[in-house]
Amino acid sequence: MFEHPGEFVTFRPAPFLPGVELYTARLIEHAFSAHVHEGFSIGVIASGVERFKYRGSGHIADPATLVLLNPDEPHTGEAATEGGWRYHMVYLQPAAMSAIAGPQVYFPQATIKDAALAQALSTAFIRMWQADEPLAAQTALTDAILGIAERHGRHARRVADPAALRFDRVVDYIEAHLDQALDLEQLARITGLSMHHFARAFARHFHLSPHRYVQARRVLRAKQLLAGAQRPLDVALDAGFTDQSHLTRWFRQAYGVTPAEYQAQIGTRPGRR
Repeated sequence: MFEHPGEFVTFRPAPFLPGVELYTARLIEHAFSAHVHEGFSIGVIASGVERFKYRGSGHIADPATLVLLNPDEPHTGEAATEGGWRYHMVYLQPAAMSAIAGPQVYFPQATIKDAALAQALSTAFIRMWQADEPLAAQTALTDAILGIAERHGRHARRVADPAALRFDRVVDYIEAHLDQALDLEQLARITGLSMHHFARAFARHFHLSPHRYVQARRVLRAKQLLAGAQRPLDVALDAGFTDQSHLTRWFRQAYGVTPAEYQAQIGTRPGRR
């Protein structure tokens, strides 16, 4: 799968915690293309150094650093040193985060150096991954997430970005038509802008070209469908990819595993027909 023998990526549903997914990886040569997660991404660097782009800025994360990403925010990921990096991530659906830390939580900073909470999250992650004591694992992980949200999160609603209002209808249109061919003129027409102006304004707002944004949303849609035990071939077509190999290429660039591997890891591989 990976060119370097030391690389691996593993997903696992968090036992006893609906809406929470665990992820651990070590990466050296693999670089993640821009992608999104539908929920919060809260992680800790175990070793090495990661470099990633988020909200139009570059970020560096090394050991004892918390990585805190809000839902639906495109980001990349790659090694910042020759030795790569190893890290643990907890992906929480918005409802799961609200149940732990209250509504309207968001993180204003993508990386924070906090050795104590980083250690608490790492310990809780390992305990949940092993899941030998359900109550202890649940308590440790939810306590760690709550501690991070209380110290580094915000609960006040963010001020609406006037520029975002222009793209709301475009985003809704894209989501409703991911399984169809989309073109720049079509999307620009929704905003009333010229194609050139639309493409520049869109990229400035989302930090991705319209094409890369659409592909990131398609890959996320595919991940959701794969979690629902649909066949990769059906998922490819439903998410707007030309065929299964097209889906596989984009999915692996975004999440580090193939669709079939992802389903095998989280236990949703469909039966043979």
